[in-house]
Amino acid sequence: MLSNDQLKQYNEKGYFILESLFSVDEMTELRKRIDYFDAESEKDLMTSGQSFNRIPNQINFTVMLNQKDPYIRNFACQDKFVNITTSILGPDVMLYFDQSVYKRPEANRDFPWHQDNGYIPIDPEHYITCWLALEDATVENGTIWVLPETHKQGVVEHQKTEIGYQCYFGDDPGIPVPLKKGSMAVFSSLLFHRSTPNLSQSTRKGYILQYAPSYAKHGVTGEPFDNGPVIAQGGKSVYVPS
Repeated sequence: MLSNDQLKQYNEKGYFILESLFSVDEMTELRKRIDYFDAESEKDLMTSGQSFNRIPNQINFTVMLNQKDPYIRNFACQDKFVNITTSILGPDVMLYFDQSVYKRPEANRDFPWHQDNGYIPIDPEHYITCWLALEDATVENGTIWVLPETHKQGVVEHQKTEIGYQCYFGDDPGIPVPLKKGSMAVFSSLLFHRSTPNLSQSTRKGYILQYAPSYAKHGVTGEPFDNGPVIAQGGKSVYVPS
């Protein structure tokens, strides 16, 4: 379970960090599997060209990984995530969405300030994003930055840009969130965050897992989501590993 200090920081600032939550060996195995799916989707992207915020040789999002590999699905539904998410969201939780985000050395622009809610409307609007470092995420290679306390504003208007939706155009640079391999940032889906250019010689690799109340629905259509399994009911794990 989360500590009182972690819950307090989440409520007040909109995020907290879990250092070394997973071992290097765990991350190496997970990264190896995600590398495969990223390579396949990057190949398709190279053929088709830029697709909104997916840019060949710069930044690639590979979605619904839990539906592609039982190992990844088991990882995303393990007890560590049950404990984290039920502490914040309540007793009934589902894996709402998951994707890898690989930012390559050629990525020379910020990924703009946004809330995760700016991409897909959801009811209730608050869910949790877990940003897991598959390799060290540093200021040099384009780690995420956050604007603390912005989650208190609710969902704000986003403008579509050529590289993603953007909700903040001010001068505050925010706070960088460097993460060692196996560490994870946990933040509100309403928190303003961005990432900076990758100025290193290696790819910045992150795995994003998002969790919502199991009764959450699309904010416009009212349709239930079916992107991942329910992981907790009554505060306890209900997922059966495959």
